[in-house]
Parts: sequence; structure tokens; C-alpha cells
Amino acid sequence: MKRKGYAGTYTSAGAQGIYSFVLEDGILRDAELFAKIENPKYVTRWADGIASVGDFPNGSGVALFDEAGNLLDAISYEDRTSCFITCDGDRLYTANYHAGTFSVLQIINNRLKLVDTVLIRDGAGCHQVLVHDDTILVPCLFLDRVMMYDKMTLHPKGSIRFDQGTGPRHGVFTKDGKYLYLVSELSNELFVISCDSWKVLYRIPVLANGEMHVRDTAAIRMSDDEKYLYVSTRTKDVISVIALKDHVPVLKQVVSCGGKHPRDINLCDGYLISANRYSNELVSFPIQEDGTLGKETSRLHVPEAVSLLF
Repeated sequence: MKRKGYAGTYTSAGAQGIYSFVLEDGILRDAELFAKIENPKYVTRWADGIASVGDFPNGSGVALFDEAGNLLDAISYEDRTSCFITCDGDRLYTANYHAGTFSVLQIINNRLKLVDTVLIRDGAGCHQVLVHDDTILVPCLFLDRVMMYDKMTLHPKGSIRFDQGTGPRHGVFTKDGKYLYLVSELSNELFVISCDSWKVLYRIPVLANGEMHVRDTAAIRMSDDEKYLYVSTRTKDVISVIALKDHVPVLKQVVSCGGKHPRDINLCDGYLISANRYSNELVSFPIQEDGTLGKETSRLHVPEAVSLLF
């Protein structure tokens, strides 16, 4: 099947913005500039196109594009680029690692409106915004906590605490919303968290031989059947495959990402694609029946790719 993907980038070394590409039967091809924008570090879908964080002449913020890459609107509201963006209905949420904030924006008739920016703490290392029913969760690397807020009022409503030096980064929910799988950047661990109690049920290292605290674990993705998790670690240039049985995690495989610095990974049509920033390539791997990754299928030059979207 032919699928169109998008790659967000850093524009410091040859990249010009968001790139589109084609994935067909594992083969990556036809990389081209989708939209010119400075530092679109993370991209997401909205109802009628693509939304991205980015830098503009008067500051940093969010840009809204249609399916053809035409700019519909852009809004600046912060001094440095956010590192994450996600869409929930007509609302966009961004996380700013440097400022220690998360922001809420609303899409109204293809225009952007800033609803609010919440300061968690300067330098908190906010990495992501997760929306769960009436709760917003923000993993904060330097606080060793996932901060929780009421979705409507944006008032604080508790936190999930981790050991000092854990560095929570990114997570994914199960489809039924009962469990959160979260990876830590600093301690290189996977945590299984109950969404009823917000307590950690299980934790395992994501690297071979139980290695921990080498930093730079980055992305986490879950298979459609929810039987496997895939995690990238930039320091080691590896992708880890974790099997799940009744939500109990077991490390099954650790393999090379096929390049340098796998900032993001994504799954599509039976393949895993790794965005290897420092080698300026996307690399595809087949996902085998047992969830493990097979040998590299294809690679494609995309400069400074750090975010993948299908």
C-alpha cells in the first residue's frame, strides 16, 4: 500500500522545513519539501492538514497547513520553539522543554487562537502533552514527574512521581485508556502505569543486559494489536522491541537503527521507520510476526529528521 508520510526537522544544517515522502511496501522514496518553515521539530495532524511547531520572525509558536502544504495561519507566543505538538479535536497542545510550559491553542475556521500557556517551572524539561479523558499529563524530565492538569480549567490535579534521575519523556496510552506506557530519557526505562490509580505497576530497562542511565531514550510507539512496544535510544543508536502480555513488559530485541541518533520512530503498514537525525536518513525495517524487526528494507535522505507522521 502506498502511504504518504511527513518528517519534521531541525533547520540548522541544510533542512528547509517539513518534508513529505512515500512509503510503499517498505520502500521509502520521493522526499520533497512539503512546507518551508524554520525548526518544525514536531508535527501532527489536524482535521484538514498538518500542524507544526516552528520559529518565525517575531518569535516561536505554531503553524497550520492544509493538505497541500499551504500555510493557513501561524501564531507566535513564545521565545523558543516547543518540542512537541498534538491535536485533540479543535485544540492543539504544545510542550516547551526550555521554558517549562505547555500551551493550549484552538483552531477556529482555519485560524489559530492561543487559549493559555501554563508555566510548570522554568527549565522543567516538559517533553510531551498527553490527553486522557478530562486530564492533561505532561512528562517533565528535570522534575522526575508527570504533572497532571484538569483539561478544562488547566488547574493542577496531582502528579506521577519517579526516582531522582529518571527523566520521564514520552508515553502512549492503551486504546481502552486503562494503561500508560512511558519511557524515561535519563534512566532508559519503560514504566507501565495504571490509569485508575496512576501508580507504576512494572518497570524494566529498555537496553540490552539491563544497562541504564546512559541517557537519550527518545520515542515510544505501540503496535496496533497492542502486543509490542518500540523504543528508540539515541546514545546507543538502537531500537528496542518490548513484548507485552497482560501488560507485563519483556525486552525482546535491541537492534541498530541503521544510522545515527534515532530521534523519532513510527509504524506504518507492517514497517518501522526510524528518523536518524545525524545521518540525515529515514530507514525502514519490516516488523515480523513475532514483533521483532527484520533486516533493513530501505533508506531515504531527509536532512535532520526528528519527527515522523503518517
